[in-house]
Amino acid sequence: MSTVGRNELCPCGSGLKFKRCCLKNRLGVLPVYRPEERHSALAKLVRFAERAEFDGQRKIAFEDFWGDWLDDEPDPRLDELARSESVSIAYNSWFAYDFELPDGRTVFDLFIDREAKQLSSGERAFLDGMQGSHLRLYEILEVKFDRGVAVRDLWDDRRLFVRERAATRQLVAWDVIAGRVAKAGDGELVFETLPYLFPAAIKDDLMKSLRAAHKHYLHELPHKGIEAFFKAAVPLIHQAWLDHVALPPRPKMVTGTGEPMIFAKVVFDLLDRDAANRALAARQDLVDQAHGSYLWLQPAGDMQRSIGVIYVEEKRMVCETLSRQRAEKARDELSRLCGAAVRFRAISYQDIEQALKHAPQRAERKATEIPDEAQEKLLGEFYERHYRGWLDESVPALGNRTPRHAAKLKTVRPKLIALLKDFESHSERQMWAELGLDRE
Repeated sequence: MSTVGRNELCPCGSGLKFKRCCLKNRLGVLPVYRPEERHSALAKLVRFAERAEFDGQRKIAFEDFWGDWLDDEPDPRLDELARSESVSIAYNSWFAYDFELPDGRTVFDLFIDREAKQLSSGERAFLDGMQGSHLRLYEILEVKFDRGVAVRDLWDDRRLFVRERAATRQLVAWDVIAGRVAKAGDGELVFETLPYLFPAAIKDDLMKSLRAAHKHYLHELPHKGIEAFFKAAVPLIHQAWLDHVALPPRPKMVTGTGEPMIFAKVVFDLLDRDAANRALAARQDLVDQAHGSYLWLQPAGDMQRSIGVIYVEEKRMVCETLSRQRAEKARDELSRLCGAAVRFRAISYQDIEQALKHAPQRAERKATEIPDEAQEKLLGEFYERHYRGWLDESVPALGNRTPRHAAKLKTVRPKLIALLKDFESHSERQMWAELGLDRE
């Protein structure tokens, strides 16, 4: 085996110098604290932060952490999320380590001042390593399965290798995470507390918001450093995660004419079935689909747009449509058209979301008989053909330029790069899901 110099890159591929990575393992360096000492130190810090003396500040911190989300209408999804373990850890970590109390210190600072004598050397070593730690945004450059991730600090472009095992099964290249990096007992970098995960596509928007917030922060507090800013910026990152990942706004569904979309059913009692069918068949804008149903169309430029479908049943006539306005139009026009052959009974409405919630579940997809290796090859060929064609298609996100053209334009190239990163991270996840394979 060749000898590796202390200042050379570590052969494990971490990106760190050998002396800062695997050398200590070969030399048998003992960790400065054990996992159980970390757990006990955290438990003591949590109990300290829960003291009644901090009740008022905890309330202020909670309101800062959630911001305008607390002003919205009650949402069961938000309540469930607020009670979840991951969000509780995120809030409590920020309150203990980062939230500035009226005297300018943090709960963490007070805990160290008051409780240091009751801590073991290992507990103190862990807490010393957490001094100054704070959340920052990182871009995943490479995932080394079951070992860790190579990341780029999006604020100052530093490259780091962070040891992590569990998250390597969910992360892919170009994901963006907001994490608190600190040294483990053996000196390697790890994520302390659970990181926030963002899709690659929103990286630029996140950084734009963060830089705008930093500019405002410096205007208000010019004497504060970047560490203080990131500690104060955790609520901004948390709320961005709510907006883009955890609770993104539901898409507003509208009809082709801009009306809010809702399932509507207009019901008539059928008094004379034959007369009703004759009246419907006489209308040129009603297309007989046989089996007692008619498609109701209206002109839309050079095309036609569907208003709804009319069903003539044994004892009733029903028009199903997708807006209140269309339902009211069906009530009035079908009453006039069919006259004494029908009698209007009622209109029922069902929200799109409710309808989807109560829709019958699709049967589980039958397992394919094609071997996994063959599936992977076929999918790979499909994606290759798709993306080769995409290179020469106009893309709205690139100002209707082709990706090949955008790559030559300095002003548009960053948008193209962001788009490609998003495609790459999304397609990697999609490939695994499509094949039904576990990333483990």
